[in-house]
Amino acid sequence: MKRLTLWVFLLLFVTGCAFQATPKRDRNFLIQSPEDKEEYELIIIDPGFDTWFHTNAKPISYYSKNYYETKNRLYVNAWNGLHHQYKGRGPFENYIQYDQSIDYGIELNYQLFWYFKYVEATVGKRYNFQPL
Repeated sequence: MKRLTLWVFLLLFVTGCAFQATPKRDRNFLIQSPEDKEEYELIIIDPGFDTWFHTNAKPISYYSKNYYETKNRLYVNAWNGLHHQYKGRGPFENYIQYDQSIDYGIELNYQLFWYFKYVEATVGKRYNFQPL
């Protein structure tokens, strides 16, 4: 009986370990615009970003809105260049359509700026991600 219990336990342990999927670290984000109003929302799907953001980000008023927009344009160009270079693989899976003629507001630009800083801090050296 002990051997049967041991075999059942081992079988359950092995199958349990074999079928556990490792969570994929998504570095994807979306800029959504509801059609009925002029608000934009940045959704960042990266499990490590929130912790990093709360630890490292400066207050929103630390930089001006113009500073965030200028830096975001540079970061978007660097991001999209790496997106084309790596053919949508790695952390640069999505192409970013950041239209500089649209006023996204300071909150979205602030979050996007700090997301780029997060990517620069976590995988920037490996992929040479830096604003041009």
